[in-house]
Amino acid sequence: CRELTYRLVFLASSVQPAELQSGFVNIRDDSEEAILNSFSAQDKDTIEAMRTTAGIYEKLAKAIAPTIYGHEEIKKGILLMLLGGVHKEAKKEGGGDGTKLRGDINCCLVGDPSTAKSNFLKYVCSILPRAVFSSGKASTAAGLTATVSKDEETGEFCIEAGALMLADNGICCIDEF
Repeated sequence: CRELTYRLVFLASSVQPAELQSGFVNIRDDSEEAILNSFSAQDKDTIEAMRTTAGIYEKLAKAIAPTIYGHEEIKKGILLMLLGGVHKEAKKEGGGDGTKLRGDINCCLVGDPSTAKSNFLKYVCSILPRAVFSSGKASTAAGLTATVSKDEETGEFCIEAGALMLADNGICCIDEF
């Protein structure tokens, strides 16, 4: 008797970025003009009113993880991480070598047990479309980038993307690493 092996195949006739289907805007790849044009007139008015609001930084920070009491400094750090920094380039004319520096802001929360560190991570993952949560208990340092696994159907080895690859241009939340 001959054994038949079947492979799972996906055929696609068109591909769209996930941001378009979810109604989100990918602010990393668009120009400033394209981002501004994506907002309605009412949205622009709301943003302008927020810009002139006194204490907007503190108000936005308090809106981060509202179910967690206190931790204002951590909330401010998470807010800054979510908003991102400024990309820079060392200009060659000024003695630089043309190196491009990412403006990404990273946060590392260290503290005693039961101080809401995991809750902050889960909150960030819940509000962002491109956030990946990974537990250090379930993954290794190598597994965060990629892992080799054996396909159950074919028995072939393949490389699967890890949490850091899946969160490209997003946020990777690693708990208890």
